[in-house]
Amino acid sequence: MVHVITPPPTDVSRNNIIWLAGPRLIGILFNWSLLGVLTTQVYIYYLNFPKDLKWHKVLVYIVYLLDWAQTCSATYDAFHWFVYGWGSIDALYDLYSTFLNVPILSSVIAAIVQAFFAWRIWRLTQSRIISILIILLALLQLGGGIAVGIFVWRDSSEVARSDGLVSAVGVRLAGSAFADTVIAISMTYFLLRSKSQVMGHMNNVVTRLIRLTIETGTMTAIAAIVDLVFFLKATNGLHQVSGVILCKLYSNSLLVLFNNRMIVTSSKKDQTHFLSNSSGTNTSEGESSRELETFKAAVPRVSTLDLDGGISVSTKGEWRSRSQIEAIPLDDFT
Repeated sequence: MVHVITPPPTDVSRNNIIWLAGPRLIGILFNWSLLGVLTTQVYIYYLNFPKDLKWHKVLVYIVYLLDWAQTCSATYDAFHWFVYGWGSIDALYDLYSTFLNVPILSSVIAAIVQAFFAWRIWRLTQSRIISILIILLALLQLGGGIAVGIFVWRDSSEVARSDGLVSAVGVRLAGSAFADTVIAISMTYFLLRSKSQVMGHMNNVVTRLIRLTIETGTMTAIAAIVDLVFFLKATNGLHQVSGVILCKLYSNSLLVLFNNRMIVTSSKKDQTHFLSNSSGTNTSEGESSRELETFKAAVPRVSTLDLDGGISVSTKGEWRSRSQIEAIPLDDFT
């Protein structure tokens, strides 16, 4: 496999340099910022779910480590552009390790998150068709990402735009956006169907989950589409802003989903209620067990908690005070 670098244009203007270096700098800054947000979310997860399922923990920490690797690789490129190669046009047009951090690592993280959502939808709906469709789209965009990485490695130049590279980028980003759209639509549909069967506090919880699903799915899909449009239509580096942060959006959406199990709703008495534990029998004072039974197939479940020192019911039917309450880990949709 030949590794070449297409030389940069000979008539590079100051405007070309600005529109190439500026988006890269902004992308790196956003990348580190989102990594900080992700680190905070991982810490929150670590504190609140020490008894979570082992494979949930492995999933969270693998995604986190992959994001660190992606950020370090992107920072390595930034050092070559803005430190080691300062003032060099050749260095500015060289993509260095971009073949790894943008297409490959981002696609791997996206595929992991999309596969998790596919599993979650299957547990929620028992719909194999939708779950298989999402997994196939995740694998499709992963294959496209690997192909993009190979093309960029073979010619690591900003000006390289071979037909194979353009097609691979289209498969990767369009497949990713399509998968995110399917996830958002299917999750929203089934949550809306569950929402019509519950009332009161549970109705508010479903509304929050629907909003969260739409926001996260739309965010990642839009970022992928923007990246694709800028890559195909723009002759500058604008596509690198969304490209280098896309994996962080997926990782943060995954952690938001995990941490959102601690759904808090403030009542007039300033009480905070969590939904239910692994047996589906926990309920805050005043909630009916029938509501929870109807709702348990649609949302994650954790233990109840009264911040005012009220009473909650354990899984064995025992009454416990606030000081005795311990966070119960999630067992999704079981």
